[in-house]
Order: sequence, then structure tokens, then C-alpha cells
Amino acid sequence: MKDSMILSDDISEVICATLRAAIFEGALKPGDKLKEDILAKHFGASRTVVRGALTMLAQQHLAERRRNHGSFVATPTPAEAKNLLASRRVLEMAVMDALPGRLNKKEFDVLARTIENETKVHSGSDATEKKRIAGDFHHILAEYAGNHVLLEMLENVITRLSLVNALYERASDCTCGTSHHALILDHLKAGDYDAARTAMAVHLEDMEGNIAFEGVDGDKDEFLAILERMTGKP
Repeated sequence: MKDSMILSDDISEVICATLRAAIFEGALKPGDKLKEDILAKHFGASRTVVRGALTMLAQQHLAERRRNHGSFVATPTPAEAKNLLASRRVLEMAVMDALPGRLNKKEFDVLARTIENETKVHSGSDATEKKRIAGDFHHILAEYAGNHVLLEMLENVITRLSLVNALYERASDCTCGTSHHALILDHLKAGDYDAARTAMAVHLEDMEGNIAFEGVDGDKDEFLAILERMTGKP
């Protein structure tokens, strides 16, 4: 029985991780239904195990359960989106504050290769790959900060922000500021951590500027609000 429970937990985590990845790269979008029967068949798991995975996803605020209708990819409200953006700023600045004394040639080389890969991917036309690598530079910096709790919190916020981008982003072909990443790295290599911190703040402000809430009324039906914003027709 104990081994069976461990196996079920493992499968639930695999299902949850798979759905998280699909959400992050934009394959699953806000409001998409997470079909229990298909998940159960694909992963060879029971409905109970699948619901466990969906519960985990809901606890991470990436899914929501609607009574008598099942589970769906979460749809962040404008207020939630603004809170996520503010939280990301706090977390990213905490990462920058933790970096002094933790970076050497090996770390700088990894960051440089990451930026080279970003440049290569964004020069192509694979939209899914562009979304998949969007947070790599930030994830690596957070790893180098040496605080796993901070890393986990930032990863969750960035994944949730992928839903915000899907709903409210002005331009879908965002490069996540590859030139900004290069500038941040230059400052880090020069040992100017204050300038690197300032460059990160500018980078985050630039990304936030690509999020549009104009015309979105929190009291309106969310789907109607999105249609009005996209068409310019009230």
C-alpha cells in the first residue's frame, strides 16, 4: 500500500509538471479545460491520481476548479496580474542583492551562452521555443543566488505571469529583453552590482510596459473584457 501511494504521488507530480510546462510555453492557455479522462488515459493513471495532480496545480494558482464543470487553466484578473508583476520585482531584486561574491568565470560563461541561445532562438520563427526559453536567464541568476526558496517562489510567479502575458500582452513576439540581459551580464562581469541591479529594474519595467490593462474592467465578464480590448469595440 505504501509503495502504491508513493507511485501515485510520483505520477501526480509528473502530470503536474507536464501541465506546468505546457502552460509556461503557451500550449495551454487561460480558460482551457484540463480533461481528466484524457489525462488519465495518457498517463495510465486513475481519475483519483489525476485529480491529485490538478489539485497540486490549483494550489500553485495555475488551475481552477469550477463546480460541476471540471478543472481549467487559471485566468488571472487584472488585479492579480498587477500583484504578480509587483511580486516579481521584489523577488528579482532580492536575487540581484544576493549575487555579489557568488559569480565567477564559470557562471559568467553559462550566462553568456544563455544569452547567445536567446539571440539565436529569437532570430528564428519558432514561437513555442521563444516562450520556452523566456525565463532561462532569470532562472539561472536565481539559481546562482543560492536561495532555493527564493528560486521556487520566482519560478512560480514567472509561470503564472505566462498566463498574464497570454491575456494582456501587447506584443506576443517578446524577446524578454535579450539586449537587457547582455547589459546586466556586462555589469556583473565588471563587478558593478549596483549598475546590474538598476539594469534589471529597467528590464522589468520594460516588460511590464508590454502589459496592457486599458479598458479592462474588473466588474465585467473577463472574456467580454478581452474581446473589447482586442477589437477596440465596447
